[in-house]
Amino acid sequence: MIQNMMRRAMVAASSDYTAEVLLVAGGGGGGGTTAGQYGGGGGGAGGYVYSASKTITATGASIAIVIGAGGGGGVGSTGGSNGSNSTITSLSMSATGGGRGGRGNGSTVTGNSGGSGGGAGGFPGNTPGTGTAGQGTDGGTNGTQGVPFRGGGGGGSGSVGVNGGSGTANGGDGTAYLGVGYAGGGGGGSGTSSSGGAGGFSVGGNGGNSTSATGGNGTANRGSGGGGAGTPATGNGTGGTGSDGVVIIRYEGDAIPTISYTGTMSTDTSGGYTVHTITTSGTLTT
Repeated sequence: MIQNMMRRAMVAASSDYTAEVLLVAGGGGGGGTTAGQYGGGGGGAGGYVYSASKTITATGASIAIVIGAGGGGGVGSTGGSNGSNSTITSLSMSATGGGRGGRGNGSTVTGNSGGSGGGAGGFPGNTPGTGTAGQGTDGGTNGTQGVPFRGGGGGGSGSVGVNGGSGTANGGDGTAYLGVGYAGGGGGGSGTSSSGGAGGFSVGGNGGNSTSATGGNGTANRGSGGGGAGTPATGNGTGGTGSDGVVIIRYEGDAIPTISYTGTMSTDTSGGYTVHTITTSGTLTT
């Protein structure tokens, strides 16, 4: 115990802290569709960028942090919107927002590229987006055409989106950090009453269906994609919203005594480490 206390005191007295930093961008929104058509594509996850060693000075640091917003879901003939980038410029870190899901009622307005790519809309000829190397994966295609005519799942940081059409159209898996899942893709929407694709890693939004046409939203501040719209009985189907990104900073010892943040930040100190979880944009100072 005495050795542990001495070690933590030495860390606190140091002029520099070596920290793990996780940066996740906003997830893409799921694609929309209309009655009598195919399911919308799932939104791609926001880019997932991790560094095991970034230096934060104990006094005098001023670190601007931008948390990317999740993209909105598409309505009717529109795809979703891309998620926004997350950045920590002074630490040379940037994560790309997730790609939108493609619309389900036409071959244009396809899945977009991003941190992870958005899934293709279910309509024949609609195509998925691609992921950014080192941050995410590609969205799923609309697969082999057939019941229940799903759009493709959005890509996740851990695996590509699953193909739609007669396939399951699940969103791609995310990645766990400190036991919590981040950056899962949104599930593709269904053209029938069968369920849409499941959101990736249980944090992406589920795809909608003809009974409940609106795609599910990504879990808050996990950088996950929204679910694609299901085909409604009448009118328009709406894709789910991608979730905002997050920044997590973890270092050994107690919290830096002078640390403060102008946005929203929670701090946990336990097990010999301090973890700061940042969910809105602002400036970190020490």
